[in-house]
Amino acid sequence: MEAYPSGYVQHNLPLVLLSGLGQRGDQNQPSSKRQESGARISTESPECQSERAKQLLEEFVALDGSQSAWNPTALPGPPNNIRWKIKTIGRSYTLPARKAAPSAQTAGADGKPASRSSELHSPLSPLSPGSPLFPDGLFTPAWFSKHQDLVPALFLSFFDLDGEDASRDEQLKADINSTRTALTRSGYKTRFAAVLLGQKSILQAPEQEERLAAIKRATGLQVFFMPPISAKAEMATFVQGIMATLQPSCIEYYRELTKHARRKKARGAPPPQSSQHGGAAPSASAWSVRYELKQGVFEEFTQSMVAAERHYATAIEELFSSEGGVFETTASWSPRWDEARLLCDALALRVVRCQLWLGQTTGAAQSWINYKFRMKDLIDRRGKGSLTYGWSAWEGRWAEIMAQIVQLADVPSLKAAKDADEGTAVQVYAFPEKPLAPSDRLPPFNLLHHSGYWLRLLASSVRTRWKRALAMPEDDRVSPGQSPASKVANRVVTYDTYLVPDPHEESPLSGMGIYDHAVELEKATVRAVEAFESRRQVRMSEQLRLALAEDLVRVGRHSDALPILVQLWELSTWREDEWLRPFGKLVHLLFDCIHLEKSIKYANLVPALHWELLALPNNETVSASLGLASCLDDWAVEESIVLEPNDKERLSPVAASFVFEDLQSHVGELLRCQLTLARNTSTTTPIPLSRVELKIGTARSIKIEHETSDGSQETPTVLAKVSQLKESTDGVLEGSADLVLHPAQRKTYDISFMLREAETLRLTELTLVVETDKFRLSHRLEDDSIQLASQWHVLKNKQLDSMLVPHMDTKSINVRPKPPKIQVLMHGIRKQYYTDEKIRLPIELMNDEAEVANGTISAIGLGPAGEAVETSWGSDEKGDTIRQISSLASSASDQIDLLINAPPEAMSCTLTLDLQYTLQSGPESVLSKTLTVEVDFINPFEAIFTFAPRLYREPWPSCFDSSTLGTAESPDGIPQLWNLGTQITSLIEDSLTINKLELKVHDVLGDSSCHITDPSITKQTYLPPQDRITPSFELTTQKFSLDDRRATALDLSLMITWSHPTNPTPATTTIAVPRLSIPTSEPRVLCSVSDHEPTLGAVTVQYHLENPSTHFLTFALTMEASEDFAFSGPKYRTLSLAPLSRHQADYRLFLHREIEQGEDGKGGFWIRPVLQVLDSYYQKNLRIQPGGERVRLDEKREVMVWVGESEVPK
Repeated sequence: MEAYPSGYVQHNLPLVLLSGLGQRGDQNQPSSKRQESGARISTESPECQSERAKQLLEEFVALDGSQSAWNPTALPGPPNNIRWKIKTIGRSYTLPARKAAPSAQTAGADGKPASRSSELHSPLSPLSPGSPLFPDGLFTPAWFSKHQDLVPALFLSFFDLDGEDASRDEQLKADINSTRTALTRSGYKTRFAAVLLGQKSILQAPEQEERLAAIKRATGLQVFFMPPISAKAEMATFVQGIMATLQPSCIEYYRELTKHARRKKARGAPPPQSSQHGGAAPSASAWSVRYELKQGVFEEFTQSMVAAERHYATAIEELFSSEGGVFETTASWSPRWDEARLLCDALALRVVRCQLWLGQTTGAAQSWINYKFRMKDLIDRRGKGSLTYGWSAWEGRWAEIMAQIVQLADVPSLKAAKDADEGTAVQVYAFPEKPLAPSDRLPPFNLLHHSGYWLRLLASSVRTRWKRALAMPEDDRVSPGQSPASKVANRVVTYDTYLVPDPHEESPLSGMGIYDHAVELEKATVRAVEAFESRRQVRMSEQLRLALAEDLVRVGRHSDALPILVQLWELSTWREDEWLRPFGKLVHLLFDCIHLEKSIKYANLVPALHWELLALPNNETVSASLGLASCLDDWAVEESIVLEPNDKERLSPVAASFVFEDLQSHVGELLRCQLTLARNTSTTTPIPLSRVELKIGTARSIKIEHETSDGSQETPTVLAKVSQLKESTDGVLEGSADLVLHPAQRKTYDISFMLREAETLRLTELTLVVETDKFRLSHRLEDDSIQLASQWHVLKNKQLDSMLVPHMDTKSINVRPKPPKIQVLMHGIRKQYYTDEKIRLPIELMNDEAEVANGTISAIGLGPAGEAVETSWGSDEKGDTIRQISSLASSASDQIDLLINAPPEAMSCTLTLDLQYTLQSGPESVLSKTLTVEVDFINPFEAIFTFAPRLYREPWPSCFDSSTLGTAESPDGIPQLWNLGTQITSLIEDSLTINKLELKVHDVLGDSSCHITDPSITKQTYLPPQDRITPSFELTTQKFSLDDRRATALDLSLMITWSHPTNPTPATTTIAVPRLSIPTSEPRVLCSVSDHEPTLGAVTVQYHLENPSTHFLTFALTMEASEDFAFSGPKYRTLSLAPLSRHQADYRLFLHREIEQGEDGKGGFWIRPVLQVLDSYYQKNLRIQPGGERVRLDEKREVMVWVGESEVPK
């Protein structure tokens, strides 16, 4: 866009003048030309220079959209607000004259002054004699500068308002009125507003409100008052509020100008006689173009892009119209023709810009293409043709304009991939705004692409312009002073010089012209490359750089082409993708440039280029000069050059394949393998390899040195034997063979070696070394570049034959240890074991070797999650995990015991026995044997626990006794008795013996004590398989203090010591009891039966009501009648309990039936007495709990009482 006047191409924004806030230093003040007769605005009030005024200016400047992207999303401020161009001025400003000055009168033939028209026009109108367009001009960029830089849509004046002194209010009124009067006198409809910066707010100085009202009445103007604001956010909101308030008025200002332009257009072109000074007046088409353009610009000022685009498109149609259009009625040799082209280009640019503003990306691309075709057709018909360098320059300029518009529009879908992930796809063109039917598919270039594609077109046009400039005849390339007049006149007719130099300046014979084609081509290419690389389009970038280098080489600028070629060669993707045609062109070009420049700094590239050229096909043209060993003979190299490329960085002229003869082998056996090196191309120069290095495995290397043979074979296929490998001091196996590779030759090298360690070998790396006295080139081939050979080559009757190898992965071999012959036997292992038991496994070692063996055996037990199981050797449980085996004779055996401490939890354990031994004949070769078995550990028991309260017979402590203080040693809380019942079921398939049961207390939470009456049961019990026992334990808990109302929690465990016939060693299994929570402050009711009953057929049931709380509680007791018995006691009663007390209520029950006697003369049965205990306050029934031996709960959780003389059944 730099070739066009700035007014033609800039984005028009409403101009806002700020008066009274000082001037910014970064603003260029417009020229005062033609402003002498304009209206001058001047005020006497001083400028606002406070810190608050500076902050206010910064907030206004923040709304300036001159540098913002050309799209609505980049709009500063709240949504729906237009953007502005903010400009600061002082206290005085001169507006341009709205009308031109009247022309001087001239005398007529009779001596009287000639009559003149009284109508005056704008100084920029073609009807004004002093205008640059007079008499038939079309348009001038000065009109854009007038409305964009000189005539504001809004004039804002800022004044300081003293919070205490009102004496300056009259001066404020006078300044505001004088500014408004000057704006009115100027004839412009500029909107005017004033902003008063108050030192105090209205709340701090209420009298200011009356002063503001007086100023508004005196000026009749909208005045904004800004109270003291310090916060940046509040000031920004205030500024945005002012502009939002004034925005409708500013939009209306431009709409009035649009209406005025529409009226002027409707009047039509002025009559020819209106021109008083000779010349032709503008045509009707030109007049229509002027006012369509003006309407479009005014619409663009208000960001009404739809209407603006419509007016611009109409103006373009008027210019191209075949019926009286400007281009059709203007001679192509006239300066007005170029002015019309300039204006038409600006209109087309604005159409594209409006479409991108509206998101019409496809429409913008199509408009660009259509305009290019229309202009080309026009130039071919009415101009000087499209085969000149001038047309190529226009094409490049039009492409560059599109690239700049795309960048300035900042299209979201075409943003660069700076912050995108590597794997994220980058969009290179914008999709159509609306989905298209398959039949309506657009050509690719009708879709808007990113700027790189347009810059690529620019580079192509510069290249074409360069070629056409060089193709001009020599007579046209000399200065006009040195050519005949006829030749000079012919140039005017032949060459299109629209915005380009003349032919003798474009490409002079004497030297460099005004326009440096090479420099401009490089600039365009670099810009295009940056755009493509920012979107990860590397191949397009490489293509552009190669084309640029070719152009530079073509004109002999090798020094400029070398950096481009070297960088492209170093990082070219064509090498990896095997695009050999463009890559070959690149290497040949770089090869020629280096040899022509002969710069010593590029000497290190010569061997590498020779190496890659040997890898390229069709190198016959340079094959004679590709002597790799002598490539640096003509170079004055002081130090030897070291090059270490790999297969990812450089091409190799040698392809390698590898095969092991067998898939697996053993330590001490001979390993055979074959390495095949093949030439990729048929160039005539042999490749003299100095050395080949093979890396097999992690630490094994083979080095084959070149050794010249008596007769070098040049047959297509050769089988060579590598000399016997010898191990050097650093462990490298070294051998030698003839390593010269002739054109189109395949050499297979037979290699044999032996290993003494077991490992898996794989060829992971191959290095080809070419070494001379001036350089050493080591090309490294990685694993994926070394091919898998599927054939094994042999010589039969002096003829090379091959056979298929019977395995797929021919680059690897598994070298196994020498097979062990010592047997590891495990006797008496059971199908399953039990947790916590001590296990003894007898292990027998039988030596079937032919000689004495020495070694170690170790045992490792691992659970499913990797947890270790404790193992040891010998009779001592703390023995070593590794057992030494000393001098185990041939055919002898040794028996040892493996001790295993079973884990406390059930699991499946993997037991691994690892035997490592050596023989006397080969102590350096370690043989190993591993035995792995699965051992299952299961739980021997299943336990179910019940926890129930019992009646504590001893008296409770009194809360009225303060003689003692409760401690852990002597608690004074309420004691409570509990019964922990257990049901232990055997899970062992064999019978077992329980030697001891012990209940342990691990932790008591809640400042309480816990005492187990009899924690251990030492009675030996025989437990058959799947049988159960039900031992129980009594616990007494007591708080340390009566005041402690917190609940108590118990952590207990049951330890069972047991044994079984298979393993008589006692084992102890610990079963954790679920945490027991004991409330200590809740009332409860316990039921017990009297042990002494003098009357047969009767029983005394005792109900114990306990109140461990600190409140008085009242209970209602109701005994229900039953068919099984009659009772003696109150049917209903009310009982009140004091805090920390308990009460016993007795009921004597008389049975309605006799007790049946058993064989032992005793009998009994269960009855269900139902006593309801209701808490009178909470109206809730208390559940009755068993408190003794002859009481239990049935399935419905109701109390049952045993009546009779026999024992209570289980």
